[in-house]
Amino acid sequence: MSRRLRTALAAVFAVVTLGIGTAACAPTEGSSEPANLVGTWTGSYSYPLQDGTVFDADQTIVVERQEGVNVWGYEEWTNEQGSQRTEFVGQVGVGGNTFVLTEESGFFSGFVDGDSMAVRFIRIDAAYTTFELELTRASTS
Repeated sequence: MSRRLRTALAAVFAVVTLGIGTAACAPTEGSSEPANLVGTWTGSYSYPLQDGTVFDADQTIVVERQEGVNVWGYEEWTNEQGSQRTEFVGQVGVGGNTFVLTEESGFFSGFVDGDSMAVRFIRIDAAYTTFELELTRASTS
């Protein structure tokens, strides 16, 4: 599959996921503030590699700044090359708890409920893969 087709499919999946997630996680009546994502979020997961093996990893998402629905931060994780770090930008659904965080090789899509965050990551570069995990807010920044 070409990179262009993978990118297009990932974009379509994100739109569909957000539409379903927004409907399923609609804000309560009277809510108008986006969920606060600021803080350090941690969790563990495993993901499939293209060689047919599975890799176990730890994930940290740090949301350093949030202005309304817009967020900035970075993620840190372990993989077969060791510890990695990537910057991201994203948005929280207005009046709700859904969000998308984008980085150079893919994106996180998910929802937050207090100090718990459920996400799916979709990697769309040459090392494509996907995984789901639940993160817990370890601290607020």
